[in-house]
Amino acid sequence: MVRYQELARQQKKIEGELMLSSLPRLHEALQELGVSDAGALSALRVQYQVRGLPPRYFGGVSLPMLALAVQSELPLVCQRCFAPMPQAMDLQFEFALCDEPPEALLEDEQVDWLDTQEETSVESLVEDELLMALPIAVMHEEACTDLQQTAGDKPNPFAVLKQLKLDK
Repeated sequence: MVRYQELARQQKKIEGELMLSSLPRLHEALQELGVSDAGALSALRVQYQVRGLPPRYFGGVSLPMLALAVQSELPLVCQRCFAPMPQAMDLQFEFALCDEPPEALLEDEQVDWLDTQEETSVESLVEDELLMALPIAVMHEEACTDLQQTAGDKPNPFAVLKQLKLDK
């Protein structure tokens, strides 16, 4: 378990790499998004770096700060054509460490807060941020090439009605 308070106070950094097996909620979310390629899932790696920042003032209260950087390439699937669509993730976050956040911190949209009373593992912190960054519906920006663009050679069902009208 990382001691975030010490890391922030000493302004040190830790970095590492996580495998998908240590991120079960992310694994489940990827499967729900249609990722079924076992090879791509087993090859997934997430690099992270947590480093202490100088304290910052929020409404007159000085709080220790952390920065979190997360990089990975997620093996997502296009929801339109179901083709593999790898998504590079390069995420940056800042956290203030406190028991109860001051009002000024809650109003700052660039900084989140970590409760110092709760013990949060690096894996859980990284997984939380990746889950929140997942796109809702992954689709190619350009038109998908494998999509069937026509309905085929089926007769128009209204042609029969038109013929009935003409026969009267």
